[in-house]
Amino acid sequence: MNKHISEQSRAKIFSAIQAAAPTVTMDAKTIQQEALEILKESEFARPKLLSADATQALVLRIEAGLVIGTSCERLSTLADLPNAVKQFFNKNSLPQALKVQDLEQLQQLNWQDISINIDIQQDNTVGLCWAEYGVAETGSFVVHSSPQMPILLNFLPLYLIAVIPKSKILHYMDDYALIANEIAKKGETPRNMCLISGVSGTTDIEGVLVQGAHGPEILHIIIVEDQ
Repeated sequence: MNKHISEQSRAKIFSAIQAAAPTVTMDAKTIQQEALEILKESEFARPKLLSADATQALVLRIEAGLVIGTSCERLSTLADLPNAVKQFFNKNSLPQALKVQDLEQLQQLNWQDISINIDIQQDNTVGLCWAEYGVAETGSFVVHSSPQMPILLNFLPLYLIAVIPKSKILHYMDDYALIANEIAKKGETPRNMCLISGVSGTTDIEGVLVQGAHGPEILHIIIVEDQ
């Protein structure tokens, strides 16, 4: 290409950019106020929850079958968790063994004769994790990666149990977005922030739904009241 023509084209492009530059300037406070006004409009687009109470809305969504491959129960105290896990094993005809997230409040529970440190790379295993938040709108739970939260714990086991504190259940997805934004402002964003909404599924083969194609096939959410 002719160098002179190339320079002319470049000059035209930058001239067009400069001509398109905004001519009205606003202070940061005005811009922020306009952004807040726009955000208010999103409230009218939010789907109606099945209950005004976030916890009840999440439970009702799961019980209505709107979260694929997911069941749910509520416990009054975390101390009841080992017994709830035993019942889950019995219901699914599983051995008394699972991988419990390396978190103090989980590890210190009285697990009795349940093995809590199995190798989740083996077939048909069970994992148990602690959720940072729950989201009623989508029936999701949120996990943040950390030295105590290996993300593969949520994807390698065939069965996954997620424990959600009732106090951390949010109404809408954008409620979590605001929390994530505050975490980012503090410079504390983890490497992974995963929102998990039921088990994975695919209809790639003959249009037949296959659950657990890219993660657990069975998801059980346990909401703990006193956390």
